[in-house]
Amino acid sequence: MYYPIMMNIKDKNVVVIGGGRVAYQKLIGLEGTEANLTIISPTIIPEIKEWMKHNNAKWIEKTFEPIDIEQANIIIATTNDSATNHEIRIHKKEHQLLLLADNPKDSDFITPATIKRGKLNISISTGGASPSLAKKIKKDLEQQFDEKFEDYIEFLDYARHIVLNQIADRSLRKKLLTQLLDSKFYNLTVEGDVIKRNEIFKEMLQQVKGQSF
Repeated sequence: MYYPIMMNIKDKNVVVIGGGRVAYQKLIGLEGTEANLTIISPTIIPEIKEWMKHNNAKWIEKTFEPIDIEQANIIIATTNDSATNHEIRIHKKEHQLLLLADNPKDSDFITPATIKRGKLNISISTGGASPSLAKKIKKDLEQQFDEKFEDYIEFLDYARHIVLNQIADRSLRKKLLTQLLDSKFYNLTVEGDVIKRNEIFKEMLQQVKGQSF
């Protein structure tokens, strides 16, 4: 049984062993984490080379040696060489977290299918029971929460900070924050009418502030 968790890995040392398509997919998942990323592999696919042009990661062009993971906080093994994966596993320290891409049962964690829309992060996992189902659910959710949701989330974040700073009464805060989930705010964001959206929010804010006196 897995325990779901969102982990802050900023400035943590993450070592990805392997330079193929699985490694590439794991690197995409690490985008924006601000972790210290190191790739250990004799070769890497063109997609990783292109990815490295826009993301901070160090590639050490060599085969794996135990010393490569001495300072790692998180180890992600994506090779298709069982001998290498076994060596990684036996040299991994207790405090280090290991993901063996081809062997979830012997891993410390798994990476779920993920949808990112700005600050919205939705993770889907079947605990390894059916990765195909996780992919299907992800595809369905990607249609429900499209790219336009990112701007809407930014608006909610902006509005929430104002409400928390200006409304002292907790019940009134909750009431206003719930009202912000009305579909009209999402629709106005999608339509690009942010002026009208913000005016409606300011009117609601003033009404609630009036009730707090």
